[in-house]
This record gives sequence, structure tokens and C-alpha cells, in this order.
Amino acid sequence: MKLKYIKHLALCAALALSLALPGFASAVPDSLVVENLNGQQRITKTYVLPPGTDPEILKEPSFEYDGFTYTWAFTTKEEHTFLDSKSATQTVTVETAKKDLNTILAQLAPTILYDDGEYTGELALDHTTLSTVAAGYTTQRGSVTATKTIGPLDRNDMSYVPATTTKNGRTLTLVNVDWQVIGADVVGDVMAPCSYQAIATYSASTSSQVATGYVTTAEYKGEVVAEGVENITYTVVYVGSEIVPVEPEPAEPVQQALPSFVLPMAVIGGILMLAALAGLGMFGVRLFLHRKNVYIYVPGDSPRDYKLIAKFRAEPEEPEVDIRNMVPYPETVIAVELKRPLAKKLVGQTFTVHHRTADYTYTVLRDRPADWHEFDPTEEKEDAI
Repeated sequence: MKLKYIKHLALCAALALSLALPGFASAVPDSLVVENLNGQQRITKTYVLPPGTDPEILKEPSFEYDGFTYTWAFTTKEEHTFLDSKSATQTVTVETAKKDLNTILAQLAPTILYDDGEYTGELALDHTTLSTVAAGYTTQRGSVTATKTIGPLDRNDMSYVPATTTKNGRTLTLVNVDWQVIGADVVGDVMAPCSYQAIATYSASTSSQVATGYVTTAEYKGEVVAEGVENITYTVVYVGSEIVPVEPEPAEPVQQALPSFVLPMAVIGGILMLAALAGLGMFGVRLFLHRKNVYIYVPGDSPRDYKLIAKFRAEPEEPEVDIRNMVPYPETVIAVELKRPLAKKLVGQTFTVHHRTADYTYTVLRDRPADWHEFDPTEEKEDAI
């Protein structure tokens, strides 16, 4: 336990020292190790950064520490990928002239591709979700006719012909009669008609509402996945070369006695040096215990590219950050990343981001490698209106 405490203290002091170095990079390392590996003196700094970060910003110019001059040697990169899946549904609409299943299915592909910018996959047609309705209606006008033969009759008298008739439950009106002679008899020396039949034609106007076409909606369902690089671990190694002090030229012996205050000044200088080292160590411990654990990002120049714009410190007892006074202030989509040590303590609890438009509260879902959540203040503002 004591050894572990000493290691933590040494790490904090090294972090504080690296911050004090004039060539220190703008990013703060997640860990720093000073070691002698197989006779080679090294300082190794480790950074865990989002994709899109340029590793060149992590390289520092040569610097001196504890009797060595350190120079950048190499940088390694390790990508940490993620893979997530979920069920997805997408609705498709097609138009057909007929309400015919075969005609409708000919317009619907068996599968479609799904891509919402984050999740991708293939969805299959769910035949149970098909729903067809008329796209609209129009009035269709026409007529219906019927022909009726009446006879034999003894004369061509219209009183034998009904003025109306019915067909399929509809009443039709007489529009024409064609009289035909079907029998004749000799009257004196002349043949004269003695039997007739009437060919009566009836008609009626019709109108009906018919569909102009049909609209069918169908759902495609399936599993889609999101995968990519969640963050990248960069390991930056500096190799040290021992600083060999230059021996000064021997000075001529001074016969004059040294002033009596030289010894006290040397003692005071040693005390001041020890005090400075102690203060530096305390600064390192304070830095380690109060390091930032909430990162704020905004979208970058390309899809899935995010830029780190601020870091905050949040305690598990007060799971919240206030970004209302940030400069510059983010007006669009904001991504909030809780680093793993904090997320591990807050899994299942709520976390609050105080924004100028509203307080945005969400539940911490996971702790490895970190909890990531996004929200759009413009949508919050529209909901509030």
C-alpha cells in the first residue's frame, strides 16, 4: 500500500513538472512515466484522445529534467474501436394504379439498405405491415341501358309498352320503341298485318366515385450496427541523454577571506530549494486529485469527427457541469464525455449539463471506456417554445 502511494506521488510530481516545462504540449497526458529501460533513460507520456486529433501536437521540443536532456524518439498509436447494434424500422410508401397484391409487391424490394449516419445495415420487408388506401377519388359518369321485347300484339299501340323498367335495382326510362310486324292475314284481296311486337329500349344516367390510384405503406425491419473508433491512445516516448557539466577553469587563489554571510546564504538557498520541491510535489498531488473528468466536444469538419473545446471537473456527489459561461459558446450539437473513473461511479445515475437554453439531464449508461452522450440545444429551444 505504501509503495502504491509513493508511485502515485511520483506520478503527480512528474505531471506537475511536465506542466512547468516550456515546451509542454497543449494536451494534458493521462499518464507519465520516468524510467530507465535497459540502460536507456526515458520519459513516456500517454494520451487518450478522440479520433481526428493530430498526433503532431503532442510532440515537444527537447527539454531538461533531473540531469538529462530529453528528445522525442517516437510515437505509437492504438485505436480503441466500438461495435453496437440495435433494431431498426423504416417505412416505405409506393403508389399503384390497382389495389392488387402482386402489383404492389412488384413495387417493393425484398430488402433495403439502412444508414442514419451512425448505424448501417440491411432491412427486410415485413409483409404483415402492408396497408393500402385510396390515393383519392373522382366522379365517373355513364349510362345503363336495357332492351325489352313486347308481343305478339294485335296492333302497334304504345299503351302496350311500359314507360319504365328496372335493371339491377335501378329504374330505367323508355327512350325508343321499334315496331315489328310478325304476322299478316288476307283482307279482301290484300295482305294486311295482323300481329306486331315492340322492341323497347330503356336508359338511365349513372355516376359513381372511383379511386384515382392507391397508396401502400410498408415497414422494413432488421438489426443495424454502429462501429468505428471511439478513442485513440497515443504513447509519446522521449529518450534522455545525461547532462555532463563543464568543469570551470581553475581560478586564481583568493587571499581575501570569504565574507561571513556566504555560509548562511548557502543554507538559505538549500532550504528554498527544498521548499520549492515540496510545493511542486503538492501541486502535482493537487493536479492529480483535481484533474478534469468531463470533456465537451462539438462536431468537426467531417462526419463522426469531434473537436474537444473544454474540460471540466465534476464530483460524484454533484454530477453536473455548468457550460453557460464558456467562450466560445457552443450553439449547435454538444457531446459530453464522462471519463471512465467518473462514469464508473455514476452508472445508473443522472448527470446534468447546465446550458443557456435549458438544463439537460440524462442517465449514465456505461463506464467502459467512457460514457458519451449528445444533445442539440436548438431542438431543446424549439421544444421549450
